Amino acid sequence: MKRMDVYLARTVVVNVLLVLLVLTMLAAIINFVSEIHTTYNHEHYTLWDAAVYTVMEIPSGMYDMFTVAVLLGALLGLGELASHNELTVLRAAGVSAARLGGAALCGGLLLAAACVIIGEFVAPVAEQRAEDRRAELVEARINPLGAGGVWAKDNGTYVNIHVMTARDTVRGVYIYGVDDQRQVTQVTYAGIGVFASDGSDLKNLRGTSLKPDAQGSSVFNARQEKWNTLLSPELISLFAVDTDSLSARGLYHYIAYMRDNHLDYRRYATAFWGRIAKPVALLAMLLLAMPFVFGPLRSSSTGQRLLIGMLIGIGFYVFNSIFMQAGIVFGLNPLISAWLPTALLAATGIVAVRRIK
Repeated sequence: MKRMDVYLARTVVVNVLLVLLVLTMLAAIINFVSEIHTTYNHEHYTLWDAAVYTVMEIPSGMYDMFTVAVLLGALLGLGELASHNELTVLRAAGVSAARLGGAALCGGLLLAAACVIIGEFVAPVAEQRAEDRRAELVEARINPLGAGGVWAKDNGTYVNIHVMTARDTVRGVYIYGVDDQRQVTQVTYAGIGVFASDGSDLKNLRGTSLKPDAQGSSVFNARQEKWNTLLSPELISLFAVDTDSLSARGLYHYIAYMRDNHLDYRRYATAFWGRIAKPVALLAMLLLAMPFVFGPLRSSSTGQRLLIGMLIGIGFYVFNSIFMQAGIVFGLNPLISAWLPTALLAATGIVAVRRIK
């Protein structure tokens, strides 16, 4: 029976990958067409640059399409087996629907692992490089931190970093000290900030200490001082990218920073748990395909399977997105906001599979 398990798992994986390739290419073509308009307004941004940008965005599009692709691929692959009566023969030979579903889920585990690898290690890096390269070519943002740099709360102070010139070096560092009454007590400017494992340093400092009750102020200068900061080069890089494109690891570090500075991190916690829940949602989608293969879609056409799959997949995507945003607005626990849609999907699939005769 191991040959049967391999055959079913391979059928699921091959069909899902084919559907994923088609959906990703369609999204890439649409993205490339939209980028062509940018080439008209920027002479340094050519069609080749637009094509490179589109290719570098493919992993992100692939990650977004994975959930729908799993359902469509499973419906097409297993549906073809059902149409050719191969699944009927297996059932007649005494193989239970649970056993067939388990074999299909083995292929789903491979797909879930591929989804995690793309979402954690490929898509975030490729998308960040694509956005940085595009921004530099269209002259919208020479500074990778943006025109105004980045702002961060750090150990009771507010820090503005203008430029990051190397992995461990920043320039144009403004530090604003604030007391419990939200009054500015000190303003410091450092020309250079250097991060190191044994402690960070600020160089070429000048600043002003503001005394309370209109007692005046004092100016100070220093060539170098130790910088007691929670910031790091990795964390600063996170400020410069869209948090929706961060990996789970990046979101985890971002949440830890916000928690240490007593900032509201629920939005990012929801996104973090949403990424953790996605592989489970892929397996739930695959499980949900089983009842349709053994039930009403067993003798249906390929077009009907595609329609049903698109409706279910898009419906889940919309409901999941809306519920996560509603959870942020209404202050729901991030775990509930991220996991409830996936839990409902999995429960529906399990109940439906158990009703297969």
